[in-house]
Amino acid sequence: MSVLRSAGRTEECAFETGLNRQFLLYYLFTILRQQYRRRLFLKIFTKESKMQRHIRLFSLIVLLLSMIGLAVGQSPQKKIIRPQPAGQPTTQSAPARPSILSPGVSVGDILYLAGQGSRDPKTGQHPETFEAQVKQAMENLGAVLKAADMDFSNVVKANVYLTDISNFSRMNQVYRSFFKSDPPARTTIAVPALPGGSHVEITFIASRLPKKIIRPEGHRANPNAPYSPAIMVGDTLYISGQGSVDPKTGKLVEGGIDAQVKQTMENIGAILKAAGMDFSNVVSSNVYLTDMANFEKMNEVYRSYFKSDPPARTTVGVTALPVETPVEITFFASRAARKIIRPEGVRPSPNFSQAVQAGDFLYPAGKVGTGEGIETQVKETMDSLGAVLKAAGRDFSDVVEAKVYLTDINDYARMNEVYRSYFKGDPPARTCIAVAKLVGTARVEITFIATADRSQ
Repeated sequence: MSVLRSAGRTEECAFETGLNRQFLLYYLFTILRQQYRRRLFLKIFTKESKMQRHIRLFSLIVLLLSMIGLAVGQSPQKKIIRPQPAGQPTTQSAPARPSILSPGVSVGDILYLAGQGSRDPKTGQHPETFEAQVKQAMENLGAVLKAADMDFSNVVKANVYLTDISNFSRMNQVYRSFFKSDPPARTTIAVPALPGGSHVEITFIASRLPKKIIRPEGHRANPNAPYSPAIMVGDTLYISGQGSVDPKTGKLVEGGIDAQVKQTMENIGAILKAAGMDFSNVVSSNVYLTDMANFEKMNEVYRSYFKSDPPARTTVGVTALPVETPVEITFFASRAARKIIRPEGVRPSPNFSQAVQAGDFLYPAGKVGTGEGIETQVKETMDSLGAVLKAAGRDFSDVVEAKVYLTDINDYARMNEVYRSYFKGDPPARTCIAVAKLVGTARVEITFIATADRSQ
């Protein structure tokens, strides 16, 4: 059993009692085998009538199946991962109280890591050069991976946030050096600002499960692009952000935003097909637009790819995207059965579902605020997410990852004051960035990943 540094006895107990489902099933069958070896069944068969033996055996089978059903129905255990003893400064972009985020949250075989910027945890300062800043951000993430007994080979999905898209190539040079082979799926966007003055922030999802690289037919690896088109682990497919580049020509497709979105969705469709999936398998979507005035036109094309029950979705405006594409879209897809979650009284939308449950996880759509003041909007947003969690039989203690988008980075501290009040215990891993624009007059948008209620 690996030793994970924890802040208190609560986490230690969760770790000690959080037997995974596979172990529990093995344990149950071991007990039965031991009973058989000790001739307990023999006593039943020799002292009771045939009917009594059958009744007792049937009862034992029913009990075993009930215990198996309970084990399978339970949600996976959540463990907090910290790369240093509690009380020391975290390595996120901006200094924060421990109640704002957890550096990492492990759920079964999946690890969600909080966004890490370039602040050196030893000095509290940012390195001078951009290359050194990327290296520091990656090392900060490496420390969290190490605390979870993982390394960079376990990473399956990355998000990179840059304050200047012209640093894209320089970031790639450092970033690729941390992956010996088969780099994770990745999405990179440029944003107006990051907390704490960092110029780069990176977040990971990692897995202990065997991973399979998914490449669409005819795909040619680009040595200047250190990411895989998609990675499959278990039932989940993590797809790299796709833009409107036509793979046949290597250039942006001609035409307006309609043609750009169509090409982007076709690129994603080719990846889904290579994984033996289609758009009906998509559970969560992130759409990035360089001009939010294109929001409605994007919707018209986007929704045509989903016959029913579209995935949960978050859409934000960004300052720039790689290769000057005006749109980039990234998906999570799953082979597990999908269940649409909708709070009572909420009408379905043709563009997104309120939340999608698949396998061990719940994927709510991003929620925004509309009221006056950032505090009011954060409260509205969190209450809306709370209603979705409740409809799925969950609450804020089940959230494992959060992303917060602000239109003004100066709202960071005030957002935190409201945000932290919703988490009584250990908060989820979190990434917070500034964005160029949100839908309508929203100043904040928040999205979650939570553990699913498998008994529903």
